[in-house]
Amino acid sequence: MMSAQPKQLGPRARYSRSRGARGFLDEAERQLELSRAELREPEAIVYAYRAALRAAGALIEWEMATRKRRPSGSAWAKLRVLRPDLESWVETFEVHARVASRAGLGLNRGLPENARGAVYRDACDLVDLARDVVEYLPEVA
Repeated sequence: MMSAQPKQLGPRARYSRSRGARGFLDEAERQLELSRAELREPEAIVYAYRAALRAAGALIEWEMATRKRRPSGSAWAKLRVLRPDLESWVETFEVHARVASRAGLGLNRGLPENARGAVYRDACDLVDLARDVVEYLPEVA
């Protein structure tokens, strides 16, 4: 009986996979920068959450190079299917999604204490994880 071999990627697929994921990571870094610079807490939360979404997008793009069909649903639902090992991250950001949604709507009452710090720290950690997976470090000035 033959064992399943991992699908080998050709140069074009590797380039496309890397380029798409890197674009998401570059945008994630930009969103983190906006979050750091933002003085208003609700907007800072939204920027940090968007950075996490871009990191999830990078991971999804990276995994899609070896698949024919993209899973349906939100970025977190797709990540849950493509990377079951990241379930705890998915659960964390599904909670943060509700916080970011409230913040984006201007519903500041009822935001958890230190929501800004929690969402930002978790977003930074997810961006770092995505960078490791994609093997891409951003260019820094």
